[in-house]
Amino acid sequence: MTHTFTARRGAVLIGSLSAALLLGFGAASPALAHNTLIDSSPEDGAELDSAPEEVVLTFNADVGEGNNTIVVTGPDDATYEDGDVEVDGNTASVALQPLETAGEYTVGYRIVSADGHPIEEEMAFTLTEEAVPEEPAEESAQESAPADAQGSDEAEASPGDTSTADPMSAFGPVAGVVGGIAILALVIILIVRMRNRPGGSDGA
Repeated sequence: MTHTFTARRGAVLIGSLSAALLLGFGAASPALAHNTLIDSSPEDGAELDSAPEEVVLTFNADVGEGNNTIVVTGPDDATYEDGDVEVDGNTASVALQPLETAGEYTVGYRIVSADGHPIEEEMAFTLTEEAVPEEPAEESAQESAPADAQGSDEAEASPGDTSTADPMSAFGPVAGVVGGIAILALVIILIVRMRNRPGGSDGA
């Protein structure tokens, strides 16, 4: 009878120790598990009509200090992160340069988990055409206007250049008449002078 009672007490003790060990492992496992992404801004797979100014990643546990990186790669294969990763409790964020190309942007991140081990994953979002600023057509038209105006000014000045080179052409036939009269006057003056010279004759 005593032997049976002792066996039962041993079985109960072993069961209690096993339950305690299981509870201990269960309590320790969350602390030792890797961090998990639970939220992000922009969200994974989102289509945006306005360009974000930063990427914010939220995890289920605090992010450890260390070599945390967030790389944002655009459809042109350029990277757009601006500055270092900022860690605040269970969030990690990075500022972005202006996004001016429509298409898919990939967010690759490497963060240090609460257990000290790094995790590497990625997500993506898409920037629509509405989010991309259009180049103003008015500026390009204004830039080309001075060249066109200069060409028209040169074209208008071309006829004036010929009149400057030949001033008499502006008077037309009148200039020829005036020139003929001047030449005739010179001839008459010469004849008169020759007749008034000593020894001159009327027939000269």
